[in-house]
Amino acid sequence: MGERAPRRRWFTRPGELAEQYVTDDELIYFDGAPDLRAWIWTQWLELAVMVSVVVIMLAARETRVTVLGLMGEIWLLATLGWRLADQAYTRYVLTDHRALRVSGVLRRDYEWISWKKVTDVSVHRSLFDRWFGTATIQIQSANEMSKFKAMDDVPNPVSFAETIVDLVNGAR
Repeated sequence: MGERAPRRRWFTRPGELAEQYVTDDELIYFDGAPDLRAWIWTQWLELAVMVSVVVIMLAARETRVTVLGLMGEIWLLATLGWRLADQAYTRYVLTDHRALRVSGVLRRDYEWISWKKVTDVSVHRSLFDRWFGTATIQIQSANEMSKFKAMDDVPNPVSFAETIVDLVNGAR
């Protein structure tokens, strides 16, 4: 009897995304998601609106206000849930051949850039980035048409950037 091929699953766990896009001969140096704490901080407006709606519902004590408030809360929770899922399904991967950014829950976006094409790497750290120990890292090439998206909320940005420099220098 021959071996059975592995079953294809409809649902891929976030930690398994890189395995789908990396070849067998590539060595992975980094495979991680954006920092969750930094993402939660960027959702402050929606969280503040949710708290305000609850306070208004409690203060009003009127059925119509409560029903409308609950509908608004459900909509906000669904929006935040979708954004959280999108955040969980974003992966930054560094291999010995390229940098990859995989994102999306239902529609999967996959982009990569070879280390041989990299001309510049920039690290941007706002006050909040420094507070959370993250950064936005932009990898650029000489080709202006290839817009490799910025990697937002990258955890441990100093070691991440050093790894990129080592991989770019090793590719030349």
